[in-house]
Amino acid sequence: MRILITGGAGFVGLNLAESLLAGGHDVVLFDRREPPAQFMRSIGSAAERVRAEVGDVCHADDIYQLFGKGDITHVFHGAAITPGPARQAAAWQQIIDVNLSATLAIAHASAQAGVRRLLYPSSLTVYGEHLYGTAPLDENSTPPVPHSLYAVTKYAAERAVLTMGKTWGLDVITGRIGAVFGPWEGNTQVRDLLSPYCQIAMAASQGMPAILPEVYAPREMIYSRDLANAMGQLLFARQPAHEVYNLSVNADWCDLLPQWCATLCNSMPGFEWRYRTAGEAPTILFPDNRPRTTMRIDRISGELGFAPRFGPAAALADYAIWLKDNRSYFQ
Repeated sequence: MRILITGGAGFVGLNLAESLLAGGHDVVLFDRREPPAQFMRSIGSAAERVRAEVGDVCHADDIYQLFGKGDITHVFHGAAITPGPARQAAAWQQIIDVNLSATLAIAHASAQAGVRRLLYPSSLTVYGEHLYGTAPLDENSTPPVPHSLYAVTKYAAERAVLTMGKTWGLDVITGRIGAVFGPWEGNTQVRDLLSPYCQIAMAASQGMPAILPEVYAPREMIYSRDLANAMGQLLFARQPAHEVYNLSVNADWCDLLPQWCATLCNSMPGFEWRYRTAGEAPTILFPDNRPRTTMRIDRISGELGFAPRFGPAAALADYAIWLKDNRSYFQ
């Protein structure tokens, strides 16, 4: 099987590619930039099963050429803009074009090419203010009330691609991704809101101290390699019972940043961190630090047997090994 990953040079796309290649599949990485050299080196001989295509999901000619070879069996449409407030205000039309219109263009091309399944990565942000309540987020009973342009476009694209998939005869499934961190996250020019874990990794790799603003509030989370495993299960599941699945790991992720910093102090000598003092500007930013509830994952765990490999401690240890091996990723 050959799986197309749009946004294939980005954070989630690279993690999925890594997982699929380990499973023996071929991948096509479609992005506006080439895959990072560090990634291509890290996968060794599996690089022979990677086809990198540079193009834009908003350009019809690029999409036509992408599907023209007729060898794509599955699609993961990960290309998106994750904007901060400034980009949301200034580039709203581009955000709509990429996150919504291009999703339908890729779905239409997939249907015409006879693709077996399209997996669309939605977001926990579609739940809006329910994120900050006490009840776990449930795919069926928690109503989506998105309150940012990003969340609105993700929910609109989710519903649109499911609707048009039925119209075009395309098998579509969606996964609402929780807060994710891990290898291959970085500044790709379309992802404004980097996790504090990534920001700390960048500081450590560049020989800079990490100055945290405050304690990081509780939230749902998933390690990127567990997310890749879950998405692989959704791509290949036989006759899934639902169209929408929450993707998260219900573990105790509370205030892991000091542990992450301590882990890097051990693995990267010279790295220093602290909480800011009065009047001091932090170097690590928290885009949203309100306490958040958990996501119910009964569907994917009960129906598809998803079982995370990485609890908090294992995730930090694995991430630290990756960072030590790929320090130049942030240079």
